[in-house]
Amino acid sequence: MVTATVGAIRRTLWVGAGAGVVLAGLYLGLAIHYWIAWPAGVRQVGSFAFPLAVIALWFAPGPWRGGRRAVAIAGLAALFVAFFSTQPIQQDWVALQQHNPTAKIDGNTVTIANFRDALHRPGEAPVPRWTTATFDLSTLTGADLIIQPFGNMKALAHVMLSFGFADGRHVVVSIEARQAKGVAFDPLAGLFRRDPIYPEIGSERDLIWNRLARTPPDEVQIFPIHRDRAAIRAYFERILAFINKVDARPIFYSTLRESCMTTLMNLAPESFAAVPWHDIRRWIPGYALSLFQQLGLVDDAMSPEEMARAHGLREGVRSPEAFASDAAWSAYLRAKLPTVAALPR
Repeated sequence: MVTATVGAIRRTLWVGAGAGVVLAGLYLGLAIHYWIAWPAGVRQVGSFAFPLAVIALWFAPGPWRGGRRAVAIAGLAALFVAFFSTQPIQQDWVALQQHNPTAKIDGNTVTIANFRDALHRPGEAPVPRWTTATFDLSTLTGADLIIQPFGNMKALAHVMLSFGFADGRHVVVSIEARQAKGVAFDPLAGLFRRDPIYPEIGSERDLIWNRLARTPPDEVQIFPIHRDRAAIRAYFERILAFINKVDARPIFYSTLRESCMTTLMNLAPESFAAVPWHDIRRWIPGYALSLFQQLGLVDDAMSPEEMARAHGLREGVRSPEAFASDAAWSAYLRAKLPTVAALPR
């Protein structure tokens, strides 16, 4: 009886080990495919050859099985160590992500270098513009949650924050994957350490109008955040510290751990938003509005679906070039949205 039980346990462990080897081999095969630090030819061949070699070493019948399995484990371990110790490399970045923003705080004054204020015209390539912008933190008036839905799948969206100041200007924060020229964004690549994280810091007439100027235009939803100025300032300063950290030492964008949503959640002070790790809405940008409503950060007078419809902008928005300043265009955007008191219940 005891012998049979021990045998069953050993068989179960070997089956589990075999399954683990297969999964690890397939994961590292995909990792090789996305490993931008290696030449394209090496990645194309290695993404198929490595998992096949590991699986063959583990499962092929014949002599020296123990030695072959040791070689398979050693290969997996070596590649895991090499893969997860790799740092982002410098590449030829797309025009709108050429420069890293940095921030310097001196008392109430924050100076942001490489503040983006690009020009976007429908049907034309964007014209990058980089400035040095100065803001008075003592005049920070509030913040807005910005959501850009992707199609009809509720879970898919991009999340940004916009911090407003008394002079009418805004600082938009968008956490993105930094793209090399000729390389398209791929959410699956975010699981395999391909792209560095890129905190875009810029004006609303750049980062919001960028979405509305597309053909067809994307939808942009704007929701005022309900928190006092002290909490919003603490949040803003944490984000500024993060962009300096990324400039000093780049890190990888991660679809699960460091994305447009999770990074903003990671940086939020507890007084602003404490979200447990097991709340799935923390990880899925498309559920940001529902989460922010539950936390009391956004008005909850209506369902998330009704709020999204009421606060969405897409067609009929005039170009920022028709306005004298970024502040004037930002005021125009908000004038097109209903006030909380006017929203139907």
